[in-house]
Amino acid sequence: MTVHMHEMTRAQINAIAPKAIGVLCTAATEQHGPHMAVGTDTLLVSTVAERAALAAADTVPVVITPPLAFGSSHHHYPFGGTISLTSATFAGVVLEVLEGLVRTGFRHLVVLNGHGGNKDLVGMASQDLVNRLGFPATIASANYWDIAKPAMVKANLLPAPRIPGHAGHFETSAILSLRPDWVDEKARAAVTDMEGADSGLDVNLTGAVVQTHGAWGKGPGHTDNPAAATAELGTQLLDIAVAEVARFFRDFSKVPGPITD
Repeated sequence: MTVHMHEMTRAQINAIAPKAIGVLCTAATEQHGPHMAVGTDTLLVSTVAERAALAAADTVPVVITPPLAFGSSHHHYPFGGTISLTSATFAGVVLEVLEGLVRTGFRHLVVLNGHGGNKDLVGMASQDLVNRLGFPATIASANYWDIAKPAMVKANLLPAPRIPGHAGHFETSAILSLRPDWVDEKARAAVTDMEGADSGLDVNLTGAVVQTHGAWGKGPGHTDNPAAATAELGTQLLDIAVAEVARFFRDFSKVPGPITD
């Protein structure tokens, strides 16, 4: 049976929802350097979710909604090629999709995020759903790379600061594995080595999220050099991400459901 909600009938959804995990993938449509397609985040998180759902099917059914392909991406506007939602709109859409899943009968929900700018907003929407609005659900929200990062680092594939980065080593490798036609090789070859350079994108301040006006526009639109990316590395990284997210789905299915009177 399919793991995609849009391929199911209402009868199939109603039957599976109470015992399944409902998953909403949140992503973005935004510039990914001079060399890569703007659908990168959506493709990566959707691929990981689908493959992980199939891998976890031996333990728990997982149903995936169509991905939310627009996110909080205002910081990418200086480069063009970006469509962004306001924070309130994006969080509201996430909340209402989750509400629809609960009303359909799902009680275990996951927001699997694929764009860093969405992280705080999906967490806020998830908290509001169960705590402020009182919908009967158990919900988890996470970036797919955060679930997989310890295993990726342990495998010595990439240093932690490059996971995921933006349009650099990690994401370019993954896209080369899935859709090499989405990478402009001429543009990638022209990217200069950024090792040790101030990209304007990242600040190393442990434990804090730092936002500086104009910082993203200052840089080239990618956080590290994509020239070293390979399809082989991308396949290895995606395999780990799929395995770890599948493990997460299995573990989450064991978390007690909502408490109702």
